[in-house]
Amino acid sequence: MASSPVLSRRTLGSELRRLREAAGIPVSRAAEELDCSVSKISRIETGLSTPRRPEIDTLLRLYSALDARDELIALAGEGKQAAWYDSYGDLLAPGSALHRFIGLEAGASALRQYSPGAVPGLLQTERYARAVITASQPTVSGEALETMIRLRMERKNVLRREPDPLRVAALVDEAVLRRPAHGPGVMREQVEHLCRIVEDESSSIELRVLPFSVGLHGLLGGGFQILSFDNGESDVIFFEGQDGGGLQEKPDVVRAHSDRLDTAWKQALEGRELLSFLREVADTYDE
Repeated sequence: MASSPVLSRRTLGSELRRLREAAGIPVSRAAEELDCSVSKISRIETGLSTPRRPEIDTLLRLYSALDARDELIALAGEGKQAAWYDSYGDLLAPGSALHRFIGLEAGASALRQYSPGAVPGLLQTERYARAVITASQPTVSGEALETMIRLRMERKNVLRREPDPLRVAALVDEAVLRRPAHGPGVMREQVEHLCRIVEDESSSIELRVLPFSVGLHGLLGGGFQILSFDNGESDVIFFEGQDGGGLQEKPDVVRAHSDRLDTAWKQALEGRELLSFLREVADTYDE
């Protein structure tokens, strides 16, 4: 199955938008040529829907860009393929912010994030993930709970992706590590897992912790994740939330959060100092 049909659709849409703008064609004219609504052109250009081959041909003729046909037809084919996360349709409604984020994550080259409430999903142990989901969604149980845990664990495959695993730079607030998780030994196991990540020099994950001693800082607004891509696509930011979160692609919004993250990143514990700190925290929890 394709690794990231969502990214393929986004790339296709971005290229069609670039070609339209380069040709000086307004959205209304493109819609008229396809005999469709302006909203459909918008959905195509933002990667929310995949145009059919005849529609691509029509647009490329309008834009005088038929030399791009083979590449765009290939992207359209990739965008229609199945992906591993499609099997979680009950949890990930197609087109939802979380569905798009996981699809983009599957094809991203790098992820930078700040987590103030819980250990980031890609760094969670299975028992910690179970504790987090149970606490945040207490009405979920049985098979639904197990499905949510499987989804979270399967997302971690991007860290083992060959030949280029996702590069992760995770900034975690100290409060995350001081907040106990329900269940014997769950929190100690999780913190010890973070220790192994820090010790592993070959890991594609870089972890830092923002200590209480920093005081008030520029990331008090909440958690977020910034995805970057090797194919030239612009960065996208995902704001976390219990309602599924939201995606934002406006360059000024992404840049502002990236700058604040950079500042906090420089204030955080790292390396040996971080490892010593994590071991001390682990010792505060029972086996």
